[in-house]
Amino acid sequence: MPNVWADINTLRTPAYTEPSEDDVIALQDAVAEAADALAWQISERARSHRAAGEEAPDRVVLSGDYQLALLYALRQVQAAVEDQAARAAKMAGHQGASYTRIGEAWGITRQSARQKWPDSLPARADLPQPPVAVQHAGGTAAALHQPAADTWLYTAIAADGTQHISDPDHATSDTAAAAARTFLAQHPAHDTWSCQHCGADNPLSSPSTCGFCNHRREWT
Repeated sequence: MPNVWADINTLRTPAYTEPSEDDVIALQDAVAEAADALAWQISERARSHRAAGEEAPDRVVLSGDYQLALLYALRQVQAAVEDQAARAAKMAGHQGASYTRIGEAWGITRQSARQKWPDSLPARADLPQPPVAVQHAGGTAAALHQPAADTWLYTAIAADGTQHISDPDHATSDTAAAAARTFLAQHPAHDTWSCQHCGADNPLSSPSTCGFCNHRREWT
């Protein structure tokens, strides 16, 4: 039997597809209908007709005071949207979504999402996330989390001995690891030795100590 909760707690990528034009129009119509229904209920002009036992005529909506009632109703719609957005952002964040993905869903930057919904991610997200090891083309690297900015960088030792620390401008560990692999591929070496402790390939320019786990080379 599949683990239903494990599936629910696993973020899917992509999380959604772009709606069609018809989908957007249908949503806009539904919002307009809901706002108009509230405006019809609270409009003093419409209420006066109902109080007199009359059916309010359609021309009521053409009055300026009815439009003010509609504007007030739309303000309530906006407040409801903001409330629902905050709830959705917090639920997504507590299920593992980053501020990058939350911002993308709302059409804003990661930094803006963090400012708009500062409590969306649980407190543990402000702690450093585990590093991600990368081995490629005879070199080694690690993607490292920068909790203050919620970004990632990588540090690498290529097979030819070239070392590099990237800028902390990667949004996810995956993008940092991909950049690290690209760097390692650009600095290959023909001869390497494998660490018997962790299995990482090391360049001959580091003949004595593994650049990944710092264990001394075991000679055979």
